[in-house]
Amino acid sequence: MAPGVAPDSADIGKTVYQRMDEGRVRVLRYQGGKPRVEIPPGIYVAKKEYSVIEIGEGAFAGHPELASVSLPDCIETIGDKAFEGCSGIVEIDIPRGTASIRGNAFAGCSRLETVRMPDSPKKIGKHAFDGCSSLKAFIAEKGKGDYVSDKDGCLYDDGSDRLFRVPYAMSGTVDVPPGTKEIAGEALSGCVGVTSVRIPASVEKIGDRILSGCGSVAMIYVNPRNEHFRSDLQGILYDSEVTEVVRAPNSVTGELEIPATVRRIRMNAFEKCAGLTSVTIPYGTTIIEDSAFEGCSKIRRLSLSGSIRSIGEGAFRGCAGIVSVTIPDSVEEIGDGAFAGCSRLVSASIPMGTRLGERVFPTNCDIRLERRTGKKLNIGIVWADAWTGKNYSRRSRTASATPARWQGPCRNPDSTRRTSTPCAS
Repeated sequence: MAPGVAPDSADIGKTVYQRMDEGRVRVLRYQGGKPRVEIPPGIYVAKKEYSVIEIGEGAFAGHPELASVSLPDCIETIGDKAFEGCSGIVEIDIPRGTASIRGNAFAGCSRLETVRMPDSPKKIGKHAFDGCSSLKAFIAEKGKGDYVSDKDGCLYDDGSDRLFRVPYAMSGTVDVPPGTKEIAGEALSGCVGVTSVRIPASVEKIGDRILSGCGSVAMIYVNPRNEHFRSDLQGILYDSEVTEVVRAPNSVTGELEIPATVRRIRMNAFEKCAGLTSVTIPYGTTIIEDSAFEGCSKIRRLSLSGSIRSIGEGAFRGCAGIVSVTIPDSVEEIGDGAFAGCSRLVSASIPMGTRLGERVFPTNCDIRLERRTGKKLNIGIVWADAWTGKNYSRRSRTASATPARWQGPCRNPDSTRRTSTPCAS
């Protein structure tokens, strides 16, 4: 037994193995500096044979000199962060026996170009390939596991018409193939070269953070025949009823007035829209989710309506242009770090009783607690029609006042009827 190795472990060829149970071990830690490593299917310790069935958490992490690794088919699990930061690996063959690739398993393998899965695993964890900026293709054979790849190297859940992940090196326009019914959360995240996305009529569901970390997206197009989603003239993606903002392209600039039909602004919806200077959130919007406006560094004016109940974690993180903010009486909770990194924010007014997360505001911010009172609530643009380009007018009303009757090509906040008459000025 090598010095510093636990009694239930064995150091063989600069690789430390740990006994799991009778006859089975995991790779616990790689201590070598070789560019090529081959893990055997089994090892002998004290004349007993053990099968190698797992690559343990962080076992090879932080070895940029590692250019090639060969894994035996008996490997069942590739653990969390197993190869994190192995920036020298160019391709990897996932063993046929692997059932699970856990979170961040290959994160930061920046030169990784190809992932082959002859028998694809049953589970791929979150962020398993994050930061693999050179990844050009997943190759997974149909009928061999729970995932399958298409001709463009994109990864689908086999048989479910669900786009799971596109290669990180994909650039230009991404045409989601017709027939796709669901785009998984973070399916296109981190694709810094993507400039536009086309969504076909078949898509019925889109997960959160689909374009998180992209940064260069100028337009999102939705097939006009799609019954579940639509986009406006700026390329902002909404659900079909315009009650949720799903995602905005990074090219959105200037003054933004959210349509008055919107009830929810989803996670990372306006992330890194660095050209935004003013944001008005209308009466009717109730939830601003995590990181919704994170990194919108040029926002100078922020108007929050009196219908908002929840502001998520990091919702306005890094909005360095905001100097002051008034939280409406309606807000019940503000998540961790909601205004963290707002370096110029020096004044915040908060209604008493609002539940606050940790480090909501920067340390230099003067926070004032206010009694909850009825205030005048701003209602923004009802809808900027994507086909006619026509904007409909806005109104304001007091929280205690009798609600006005609304008209326009939108859902009435006080009624379920729809009309074709534009809102009166």
